[in-house]
This record gives sequence, structure tokens and C-alpha cells, in this order.
Amino acid sequence: MVLHRLQNWVRTKEETDELFHYPTLNHNIEIPGLEILVNRISLAELCKATDNFSTDNVIGMGKTGTMYKATLQNGLFLAVKRFNNSLQFESRFLSELLALSRLKHDNIVPLLGFCTQYNQMLLVYKHMSNGNLHDLLHGEPKILEWPLRLKIAIGIARALSWLHHGCNFRLVHGAISSKSILLDHHFEPKISNFGKTIISNHGGVMFKYANEDDSDFLVNSGVWESDFVKDDVFKFGIVLLELLTRREAINAGSSTSSSYNNLVEWTNHVSKSPNFVLGDAIDKSLCGQGFDYEIMEVLRVATECVQPFPNQRPTMLQVHERISSLGERYGMITSAYDSGYSINQDTTSTGDEILPVDQNH
Repeated sequence: MVLHRLQNWVRTKEETDELFHYPTLNHNIEIPGLEILVNRISLAELCKATDNFSTDNVIGMGKTGTMYKATLQNGLFLAVKRFNNSLQFESRFLSELLALSRLKHDNIVPLLGFCTQYNQMLLVYKHMSNGNLHDLLHGEPKILEWPLRLKIAIGIARALSWLHHGCNFRLVHGAISSKSILLDHHFEPKISNFGKTIISNHGGVMFKYANEDDSDFLVNSGVWESDFVKDDVFKFGIVLLELLTRREAINAGSSTSSSYNNLVEWTNHVSKSPNFVLGDAIDKSLCGQGFDYEIMEVLRVATECVQPFPNQRPTMLQVHERISSLGERYGMITSAYDSGYSINQDTTSTGDEILPVDQNH
């Protein structure tokens, strides 16, 4: 459906590249000018920091590539994403590189550098010591108090609200999930995985979309809002439900309710029961802790976010306003328009103090 609607607004790749000044790898992996935005790191330094990309340093694997833990000589840790060497993933690499090189926000993972030597596609980030939200919720059981869950929800909502409404150019993430939310040593959430990012032009009418086969589309503002912005909202609603229930987004039902194959269906089934009580829908460890009003309000927000029709879903500005007001009790005062950083053209200082910058390119 989305692709069909996009095809009604197809323009040529040349027009799109001109509009967004979007570079291509052209098989020689040269991206001129990006050093203004982010550090270029030598492959030799990254090989050294990852012990030649040893399997012992693998901290994550996905469809697009492998994430490695890198250790610098000064003892600091980084994360290095090595994209699979395939034309299929060039658009993902470029999308993430171009988005994160321009986006500086407290709740977006910091991009410190990149490398494209010898046809490699490598991105370098700050290492997030508490892993991703999916593993925290669904991995080895850990006690997760309600204020921490609320803090994580507010941080994600703040970043998405800023991306949709607050930054200098409009952007849709396109792949929000608990796996794309990283957690630093303070459990502050950082959105990652910007490989499916969709960026709007300044005119607010036409939008760049890089899909699996590296083709580009320009779409009108109605499609932008209904099919992309509100899709981010829907996916955020699923993350909220995971935070509330500690159930997986897929196959959320127990063996006795296996007909409900995803968390949205399961939540709708439970919450619409005539004998519904809050404890039926949420993680049992949250029951009876004095947070019922806040939990119910977040559950309401989550169910609104996952409404089947996009025009029934709230905006991320509305979502952030509602759940951040609950955080005021705990001193969590945030603004959807305040990134915590400045968006400008000189962001290389982000990693200058710790990164071995490639001076020879």
C-alpha cells in the first residue's frame, strides 16, 4: 500500500540527489565533504581497536551488519558498526551516516566517526554500556522500577517529537523498536538504527525515501504525515506496551492465548474484557506499588498510538506532553524542542578528544 502510493509521486534519482545533495558511493566509497560534519577514521585504527574485528568483540548482529566493541589505547570503549559489503546496504549506510552526522540530541545515539576505506562501510558510535531496551526487558530478568521505565519512555518520546517537529529539517526514523533503543550508563535512552530514515526537504512538500533497492521517491505531504510520521507513532506505541507489559512485540500471547500473535492484538483483547483490571495488562511487578494512575495514563497513550487508522493516532508532540507531565513528579522536566545540543555544521568536536582521526585521506 505504501509503495503503491509512493509510486504516484516518483521522480528521478537525479532530481532527488539534487534536492537533498545526497551522495552516492559509486563503488569507490568516496564521500567528499562529510569530514565537516563527522570525523573520518582510518581502517587501520578501527582494526586495531577491534582486534581485527574479532568475533570475541561482537556485541550485536543484524540484517545490515555486525556491531563490534572497540577499545582505544586510553581504555575508552566505542561501538563500531560494520555494514555487510553489499550494494543492497549502501542506502542504509548513507542514510544513517547523513542523518546522524547532522542530528545532535540527548536521546539520539552520538555518531563519532565513519570509515569507507577499501570498500568498507563502518560507523563509529559511543558505546552504550547498558545495551538495548529489548534485551533489558526480555533478556535475563531484572527488576525495573516504574520511574525508570517512565524515564525511558519520556526520553524516546522527546527525541521522536524533536525529529518530527523540532529540528531544522523534518525526519522520520522508520524503524523504531525496543531493539533500536540503546541505554547509556544512566539508562538514558538513545535512538539508534537510522538506516531507514526518511528526510523531508525544507519546502515541506516533497520527501526523500531510500528503500531496499536504493531507489528514491518524492512524496506529498499527506503521504508523509499518514504513512511515515504516524507509522513512527504506531511503533512507539508498541515500545510503550513492551515497557508496560514486558511482553515481546511478536508472539506476545501465552500458550493459552496463542491466537493473539502480537502485542497490540493481545493488549486490545485484554483491555476490552468486561472484567478488565489494570493488573491483567501490565507487568505484575508494577502492581500495588502506588503508580497505578501513571501506568494507566501511559497505557491509554500507548493504545491511542496503536490505533489502526493513522488519523486516530496522536502526534509525538502530544504524546511527549502527556507522558512528560507524569515525569515531573520525579524531576524529569524535558522540552520537546530542546535537543540538549546545537544543530550546526561543525560537529567534529564530538569525538576529537578520543578518536584517532584519519589525517591522510
